[in-house]
Formats: sequence, C-alpha cells, structure tokens
Amino acid sequence: MRRCLLPLALLLSCSAMTTVADAARRTHAPHTPQAVPPKGKGLNAATAAAAAAAAGAAATAGATAAPADPGTAADADLLKGLPAPWKATVLDVPLSPPDSAPQTAGKGRKPGQKAGLPGGSGSGVAGAGTGPIHVPATSTSRVLIPLSPRMGLAAFRSGDSFVIVVDNAEPMDTSALRGDGVFSTLTVTTLPGATLLQVKLPDTREFFLSQQAEGWVLGDKPPPGNVYGDRRVINPVMADGGILYPMRKPGRVLSITDPASGQKLFVGTSTTDDGGILSFRHGEGYDIWPTTEGVVVAANSPDVGLRATPDGALLTSGENQIPDSKVAVYANTVDLDWLGLQKLPDEQLEARLHKALLAAADSDPAQRFAARLEEARAAFGVGAFLEARGILTVALEDDPEEAARPEVSFLLAASELLSGNMDGAFLLEGPWPDNEQRATQVWRGLYLAFKGGHEAEAAHLLARDFTRLDNYPTSVRSVLLPFAAEQIGRYGTAEDLSALDRLPAGSAYKLATAFRDLRTGRRAQAYDAFNALSVDRDPVVAEKALEQKISLDMSDGKLTPVAAAEMFNGLMPDARLAGREATVRLLQADAYMRARKWPEALATLDMVKDTPEQVSEPVLSPMLFQTLAAVASEVVKDTDRDSILHGAAMLRAHLADLQPGTKKGEILMAYGKMLLGLGLADEAQEAFSDAVPMLDSPELKALAGQGLAESYIALKDLASATDVLQRTDSPDLPEDMKASRRRLQARITLAKGDQTAALALLNGDSFSDSLEMAARIHESRGEWPAAVASVRKMAEAEIPPQGPLSATQQTLALRLASDASQASDAQTLAWLGQLVGDRNMDGESGRVFRLLTQVGGPKPGKATTPKPAAATAKP
Repeated sequence: MRRCLLPLALLLSCSAMTTVADAARRTHAPHTPQAVPPKGKGLNAATAAAAAAAAGAAATAGATAAPADPGTAADADLLKGLPAPWKATVLDVPLSPPDSAPQTAGKGRKPGQKAGLPGGSGSGVAGAGTGPIHVPATSTSRVLIPLSPRMGLAAFRSGDSFVIVVDNAEPMDTSALRGDGVFSTLTVTTLPGATLLQVKLPDTREFFLSQQAEGWVLGDKPPPGNVYGDRRVINPVMADGGILYPMRKPGRVLSITDPASGQKLFVGTSTTDDGGILSFRHGEGYDIWPTTEGVVVAANSPDVGLRATPDGALLTSGENQIPDSKVAVYANTVDLDWLGLQKLPDEQLEARLHKALLAAADSDPAQRFAARLEEARAAFGVGAFLEARGILTVALEDDPEEAARPEVSFLLAASELLSGNMDGAFLLEGPWPDNEQRATQVWRGLYLAFKGGHEAEAAHLLARDFTRLDNYPTSVRSVLLPFAAEQIGRYGTAEDLSALDRLPAGSAYKLATAFRDLRTGRRAQAYDAFNALSVDRDPVVAEKALEQKISLDMSDGKLTPVAAAEMFNGLMPDARLAGREATVRLLQADAYMRARKWPEALATLDMVKDTPEQVSEPVLSPMLFQTLAAVASEVVKDTDRDSILHGAAMLRAHLADLQPGTKKGEILMAYGKMLLGLGLADEAQEAFSDAVPMLDSPELKALAGQGLAESYIALKDLASATDVLQRTDSPDLPEDMKASRRRLQARITLAKGDQTAALALLNGDSFSDSLEMAARIHESRGEWPAAVASVRKMAEAEIPPQGPLSATQQTLALRLASDASQASDAQTLAWLGQLVGDRNMDGESGRVFRLLTQVGGPKPGKATTPKPAAATAKP
C-alpha cells in the first residue's frame, strides 16, 4: 500500500536520513523496564476489588470446572496447619489429540499417549518411575525440585514471593527439599492436587528455572552452559474458542487463590521447559501475569476460564469471542507498543491513520513530535512503510534529541528495513535491554535475514517467535509472515522447522513448505511442489519455484551446469520484476563455477554488484574468493603469455573488492607470480609485500617471502632479498621448503659473486634449478668433470628414452656433449649417444652433436658397452 501522506516527505534527502540515523547510532541507550504486577494488594485497585469479589464465585464458564468455595468443601481438603488463603483445585487435564489431528505441541507422541507423558517406557529420565522422587543436595544458589516428567509446573512472582505451582500428577517426596542462602526462606505447602513452593524475594533479583533429568532447577543465576535468553517463551495465538497459550507438553490446569492479593488464579502448567509469559497484560475480565514458566490468569469475571488442551492452555469466555481489548492476546508488547501495531480491521486502521494525520497537522509545537510519532505508527500499521519512514525522519529533523528514545529509533529502523534501506535498519540488531530483547528478537531476525550472511541465526530467531508475526495487523503480517516462513524453510534447523506446522493457505506458504520438505528429505514431494508453483499467478512465487526447479534438475544431472546457467540467464527478466536479479545472478555464477567456467563466473559476479538489490558481503565474498582463487591457480600453471596477462588483469580488477585476510593474501601471491612471469618485478614486489602480513601460517609466509625475494633479485636489490628470506623463515618449515629457500639464497650469493658459498648451499641438492646453477658455476670455472656430473643428472631426468626431442631437450643434450668433450669423458659421450640414438635434431644441432659424440667417443675397436644410467659412475 503506497500513498503520499505528507508532501514534505517527497523532499527528503539521503543526507538528512543519514543524519538522523547517525544521531540514533550516537544516542541509542536501551532502557524501559519490564512491567510486572504490583506487589500485594496494590496489584490494581479495581482488579483487586474484582478479584476479592470473584474469589468466592461458585462456578467458571464453559468446560472449566468450578473452583471450591472458600467457606465450604474446599476447606476440608486443606491439610491441617496450612495458611488459610491457599487453596488448589484441579480444573482440567489435557486430553490426547485425535489420531487425525496435527500433533504440534505433542510432537513425537505415540498414538494414544497422553500429553505430558514421556515417549517410551524405557526412558532414562530420573523420576520416570511411579515412586516418590528424592531430592539430591542443593547449593546456596540453586535448588533442585524433583519432578517426574509427568508432572507439570508453573512459576511466577506474587507480591514479595516467588511462587512455584507443581501439578501433583504423582507422589513427590518433599522431605529433603531445603534451601540456604537466598533460598533459606523456601517453604513447601502440600495440597491434595498441587504442591506450592514459595521463596521470599529479598530484592528485585530474577530467578531462573531450567529442566534437567532429575527435575527442575531453581537458581538466582542463569544455568551454567546454557543461553538462558534463548529459551522458549509462550507466545499466545488466537484459536477456535479463545486464546491458545501453546506448549509442547502441557500439564493440568489448576485453580488457586493467591494469598498476596486474594485473587483467584487459573494456572496452566507445563511438563517441559516451554518458558513463560514475558509481561503483564490486561484484558476485559482477566489479567495475564508475567511468568517464568507456564500461564497464570487472574480472572476478574466468572465468564473467564482456562482449559487444558493437547496444544496448550486455552483461555476461554462464556461469550463467543474472548474479550481482547486489542492487545491482551500478546505475551510481551515492546514491539507492538514501539511500532504502534494494533490488530484491527483494515478500515479501522485507515481511520486511525486519517485521524492521526489531521491531529499532526493541527498540533501545537509542544505536542508536534508526539503527534507525528503517532502518525508514523499509524502509517506503519497500514503497511505504508516508506511514508512512516518519511514522517519520522522529518519529525526528527525538527527534534533530533528524540532519537535517543528506543521506541523512536526502533520504529525508524523497522521502517527503514521494510523500505529497503539496510543501512538505516542497523539498530534492529541491538543490543536492547534484557527485558526488551525477547520482544525485539523477531525484528533482529528479520534484519539478519534481509541483510544476508547470517541465514541460520535469522531463521532461528524467526522460528522462535514466529507466532508473534501471526498476531500483527494484516497489512504488516502479509509482508512479514511469508518472508519469515520462507527463511525458516530454507535455513532453519529441524526444531525451527516445526514452526511451519500450521501455516495459512496461499502459494507463498506452499513455497515455504516445499523448502521444508526439501530440507527434511522429502525431495520428490518438494520437487513436485516447486514444479507446480513455477506457473503460479504470483510472479515472485513462480520465479522462486523455477529457480529451485532448475537447481534441482542440475544437481540431479538432468541439466548440465552450463545449460542451467543459460536457463538462469533466461530467467533474468522475471527475476528483475520480482526484485531477485541478484539472487538469480548468484545462482548463475554458481552454475558456471560448477562447470569450471571461471571467467564467466567472475563476469556474472560482477553483474551482481550492478543490480538494484543490496547483496551482503558475507554472501558475495566467498564466491568471489573461490572464483579468483581458481583463476589464479589455473593461470599460474599456464605458460602462455597471453593467458597469464589475461588472468593477471582479472585479478587486478577485483583485488580492491576483497577483504584483507589469508584468502586475499593467497590470491596476491598468485598475482605476484604472474607479474614475475610477465617481467613486471616492481608490481610483483608490491603484490608480495601486501600478501606477507595477511598470511598467518609459517608455510604461507615463507612462500610469499620467497616470491618477494625473487622480485628483489630481479630488481637487483640483493640486500632486501636476503632480509625478507630471514624475516619469513621458520624452523618448522618442511624440508622441501627449506631446500627451496637454500636455492634462492644460493642465487643471491651467486649474484654477489661468491661462487664457492653458492656451491656449498647447493651441495647434495638434485633439484633441476640447483643442478643448473651448479653446472654454470663449474662451467665458468672450467671444472668440466663436475659440470658433466650436474648436467648429466639433468639429462637423465629430462631426456626421455624414446620419442621426438623438444628444443629444450636438444639443447640439454648438446650442452652435455660439449661439457663431456671438454672433460674427455668418453663414457658419458657413449651413454649420451646411445640415449639420443638416431633421433633428429633441428638445424646444425644434430651435426654438431654427432661430431662431438664421435670425436670424443671411443675409437674403433675400443668401443665399450655403455653402462645403464643408474649404474654409471659419477665422473
């Protein structure tokens, strides 16, 4: 939905928006404490009065059983000596779902197994038996509450106490349940249907619950080795018959009377760690209390009740629809409050926007920012994200100090994100205060998903609070929910994928389901779905499905990588219309990389940067590095000057796009070798110099140091060549690298004129370059037998016994013949003549070779049988 709400928004400049974002970046300081119910009877005057009146109600509505009347039979159920205000009545037990119903909350449950029961009789979880559970020793900061997996639990704060309600599905031994330190005030109250634990709160500290094999652990610090902030929370959703508080393995629903307020409470327990409700919410006839685990409902009306279902606790009303007050359904409303989201019909949202527009235009200067903020929220609520961004940007230009407020910066960042400006959305990544993080994490997930490069983390954040998006107004939900579902389907873990068990109808959600099927091994089913969706009326869905169909056909061998690349290229017009040109270009580049068409892949990656979409560095960089590394690897082995020149040009054009690091250092090394091969020693020296500090391993540093030393030798800077070899040396280098560095040092020594020292460095080295250097030194000094020994080793390695001789091999044979003739080494001449045989040599080389081998060879009648090369004595 696009509209121009404010003519002034059309005049906004990028510089103005950048100024606002910078101000938010400088001044953003998280605050806003989490709401908790007030202590004691000060919870809420009207609420407490209603609660006192409701405490003695005779019945609850619908299927919810009536709690006991304070003055009648329930008193007889209390154990002697218990505090009078405590009463507990079992209201409801979750039934097993029918076999045909989807088993979301009880995933993995056997047929006929009741919700909350363990998956098998052979479970190794302590306390799974039928007898009482005994309590191990506790510590000053942790208390173990021994519970069977069949027993439900809820925990919440009431007045100045932390209360744990245990559903006594079976006996529990509480005799050893003691605490010290902060838990020294722990008391245990046993009722016929429940066990109540209370700990007096000495201050505002938070308590933490975690489930272990032996039961539940209560501590005043987060459990060790566990990311407590990443635990589940209960996000309510609208359901048939009321509001559902989803739980994987719900326990029973109890009714108790809270001694702190006299309020009648419905308590929905959980048999597994599902988390709790994050913040206090008020609804018509009821309040939802914050909890650490489970659900606690303070009923202010006899029509309100809580019922156990296989999927969680269901808040019901005697009326057809639970009274909602538009916001009471939500578990935590930081995101809703900051973004101003209200789940209203579209016409009411439009009316709200019109009213806010008029109020902002008619506001006085003192109230203008607040009016503009409400106008921006109203625009955001109808899906006019660009307009919301413009309104808020103009407002902050007049009142820049307001950017320090987290609710303002959050709204601006969310508007920037959904307007396509990732640079302005950076604030969504946080951090936010602890009590606000959970309600903002879904937006952090959206930011990471749009940004790219953190796909798995984004999918996890979105899956963890997926139901929050379902509670957004339609105009916002229709944008975010399909995107989040697809992100989870593409990149979520097995646990994350369970968030997609219940999706609305529509092709966008079928696409997400197809991705989930592909991830979970249902390949044929996913392929059929992609094939059907490739002709969907939604062009974006059709384009994405066709992308996947082509990719699957390529991986199954139905298409060659080159053919797939061509099909991706043909898909480009549709991809541009869908705003996915960059994605399809990346797929095309991947196909070229599979075909080892590196120049084509590189050219395609270059086109990605020219698309309107923003592609994150973590997505593009790995492909660019891999392609450039492959180009470098292949070109370095090439001997054709034109190929080397073309490869060097490709590397040079992309070096500036690479982030410094080991991978760039390796590419710079290859680039330097190409430049040395082209005779460009100055440029090679610069490339190697840049590479050395980027490399972390001793071997890579040594290789780069050798390349740098070679470039210094070519530049006749022998001192620098010696220095760089010393600086990049390491005693742990492999022997072959040590030998290579000795050869390089010999070249430097020889260039300085010290032939004796060079020969000492080359002694015993049979590498071709070493033999070549040693032979030249001996030849220059007239030491012919020694020269023959070196050149003969080269000939043995390089001249084949059969086949035509290359020009290099002919030159080597002629050189050995000349040296052997100078040394009067008839035996080597005879061996060489037999090795070359009657194979042709070019031009005068053949005639000179025959002459040397005949003149220097054995005289007629004195011929000797040449010894095999391996057995020939060294001259």
